[in-house]
This record gives sequence, structure tokens and C-alpha cells, in this order.
Amino acid sequence: MCDPPLAPGQERFFMPLGEVVVDVSILIQHVLVSLLPWLIAVLLAAGLGILWASVARSLFSRVSALRRASALLPWRTVAVSLPLLTPFVAARVGLGPTAAGIAVGLFVFLFALPLSVVVRLEKWYPSPPRVRFIGGVRTLAAASVTVAAVAAPTVGGGGAGVLFFEGMRALDHGRVCGGFSAAVILALLIDLALGAAQMLFSWDEP
Repeated sequence: MCDPPLAPGQERFFMPLGEVVVDVSILIQHVLVSLLPWLIAVLLAAGLGILWASVARSLFSRVSALRRASALLPWRTVAVSLPLLTPFVAARVGLGPTAAGIAVGLFVFLFALPLSVVVRLEKWYPSPPRVRFIGGVRTLAAASVTVAAVAAPTVGGGGAGVLFFEGMRALDHGRVCGGFSAAVILALLIDLALGAAQMLFSWDEP
């Protein structure tokens, strides 16, 4: 039996579990909407991160209490909430690779910028291991809220994402905003609670 002809740009690969047809143009497009925005966002975040870290160091040297208070900044909530804003990005610039690239770039930038600031500040003001551990748990906890909102409805898991996706299908902005708000508020509460824990466990820092 003859194999069906391939479309232009497709390649046929033989794997242990069978034949896999890969469209090379789709792979190239995926690189353009993922790795290219990632590269641009990381370079911008690294440069701005160094600048912001220097400004923060200057402020912390004048008002030491600001260093502990900065643990309450909910940058994780802002970053992890961005995937839920993708439909709003598309509403502004239209559907297509541009909207996808902007969404990916903003997501990476909003994560990479504060992380680059934190890494830089850790060289000047090292945190105890317990504080760094709570910071990692805090990031994962906030991210889990968004992942649940995006993934759970697709497998019948329920949650705030159901309102979000039902609203998108029905073009009901009230439901979209309701689902988005519920997820963001939950992520913010977790973010702030664990930020307070970081402040509590850093009380003995110099």
C-alpha cells in the first residue's frame, strides 16, 4: 500500500511506534512565536534588571526596612496571570503569530525581569536558605493557580477557568472577567501570604 503524498514543507520520519509526519513550516512558526520572543524578552529583562537592582540597592542602603518589605511585591501574580490575558491581547492586535509572540514575550519578560533583579540583589544581600525555599514555593503556588485555570477545564476539572472559557466561547465578557478575577485574586492572596512568610523568616538578617 502506497503512502499518501506529503504536502509541501512536510517531512516523514519513522519512529519505533510508527510513522510521524512533521510539517517543517509549523516547527519554524513555533520557533518564531516562542524562542524569538523569549530571546528578546530575556535580553531586555537582563538589562533592565541590572539597572533596577542598582536602584533598589541604593534605596535599601538608605532605608533598610525596604529590603524586607520588598518581599511583599506580588510580581509572581502579575507574571503568572498573563497567560489568561492572551485573549485580550488578541482582541487588540488580532489573531495570529503576532498576538502569540506578544503574549509569550510579555510572559517571559514579566518573569525574567524580577528574577534578574532578585539574582543581582542576592549577591549583595544573601538570603537564608529557608527564605529562598519559601520564594520557590511561592512561585510554584502562584503558577499552579493559573495552570489549574487553563488546564482543569479542558479535562472536566472545574474551577475558575470554566467561567473563563465559557465566557470566551459565548463572547460573554462578564464571565471572562469573572473567571480571570477569581484566579488572579486567589493567586494574589497566596503570593502575599507566602511573601509575609518570607518577611517573617528573614527577621534575623543583618
